[in-house]
Amino acid sequence: MHPSPRESLLRDRLEELYRTYGPETTSSDPIVFLSRYESDEDREVVGWIASAFAYGRVETIQDNVGRILEPLGRHPAQTLDRIADFSEFARESLSGFRHRFHGAQDAALLLFVIARARSNAGSIRRFFEEAFRPEERDIGGLLSRVVARIATFDFRPILGRRRIPSGAPAQFFFPDPTRGSACKRWNLYLRWMVRRDRLDYGLWPGIPTDRLVMPTDTPTHLVARRPGLTRRKSADWKTAREITDRLARFDPTDPVRFDYALCRIGIFGVCRPELYRSRCGECLALEACPAGRRRIGSSVHRSIGPSVHLPPTSPPLTELSTKD
Repeated sequence: MHPSPRESLLRDRLEELYRTYGPETTSSDPIVFLSRYESDEDREVVGWIASAFAYGRVETIQDNVGRILEPLGRHPAQTLDRIADFSEFARESLSGFRHRFHGAQDAALLLFVIARARSNAGSIRRFFEEAFRPEERDIGGLLSRVVARIATFDFRPILGRRRIPSGAPAQFFFPDPTRGSACKRWNLYLRWMVRRDRLDYGLWPGIPTDRLVMPTDTPTHLVARRPGLTRRKSADWKTAREITDRLARFDPTDPVRFDYALCRIGIFGVCRPELYRSRCGECLALEACPAGRRRIGSSVHRSIGPSVHLPPTSPPLTELSTKD
């Protein structure tokens, strides 16, 4: 089926966004931490940590992820393997740590899980790839199996009890799509690990890119709604799946490659929750965005044209949603 003129226009604008927002803008994104390490095993560890804390203000994410990584040194994977007492690590190396509703013990618990995943499977890559099923439509089943496997860990070394209590802040690290969660941070981590281009690292070839799901939180959901990538009103798994399906019409083998660029529109304050505050005239997607066209009017739209856009490093940086 040939795309409609509207779909062709949206595809062209998405491609332009993809070309525009590249590695030079990663200071606005937690993926920047991965570039500081050379080995695959260190990038796997750092990526899991950075994606798990990818909620809240961008500057705060950068500061607090850096705070966790500092005591792990130049080789985080090896350091994790050598930690004998994660409770002591929380008290001494992470003393005073706070990221929104997560404290030092929560951060140490995440490190404990990463270390156990490495120990049990031999590598983080194998821990995730073992949960992949090629017959499944997407990585939803993989995520559920990973969460279920983590739930079987014995947490007494870090918590003094076998299981993470229901409702504990640490549960936020391990969302399950079967419970409706959009699993934004899981999907973000998998994007970094599975895809390969000038941004993502492609460390896990055992998972096909066409099974990935769009990392979706409240800001991304807003950006996706305005050009019609979804009409759903809540940022849940079904919405993430719908956005992915729509993007797959433009790139069926790698639909989530547009994620980073779409997210920049929100991060750089171009597309804001209050439409009247949005800088629609600077947006590369303007021609394909009915909301933006209505706001600035057709005459202004014609005078702007498709080439005017926000410089990639422009502020302000906005907040990433805590919703998953």
